[in-house]
Amino acid sequence: MAKYSVLATISLMFNVISFTSLLRTIHITKDTSSFNWLYLLGNVVAQILLIIYGILNNAPEIYGPTILLLFGLAYIVFIKATYHYDDENNL
Repeated sequence: MAKYSVLATISLMFNVISFTSLLRTIHITKDTSSFNWLYLLGNVVAQILLIIYGILNNAPEIYGPTILLLFGLAYIVFIKATYHYDDENNL
C-alpha cells in the first residue's frame, strides 16, 4: 500500500456512496435522460483504465471501489437501453 493510498480509498468510497443514491433514484424513476451515451461510454472507459491501473500496481484500494462503480454504470446503461428514454435526442 502506497504512502497516501488511504486518501484514494476514502475518496473512492465517498464516490461509491454518493453514486449509490443516484442509482437508487434511477432504479425508482427509470429516468436516465441526464446521461447521454457519450458520457456513459467515456465514464466506462475511464473506470476500466483505473481498474487496470490498480491491478498493475497491486492496489486493491483503487480497483476494488472502482469495480463497484463499473457495476453501477453497467446498471445505468442497462436501464437506458431498456427504457429508451430520449434515444434520438441524447446521443
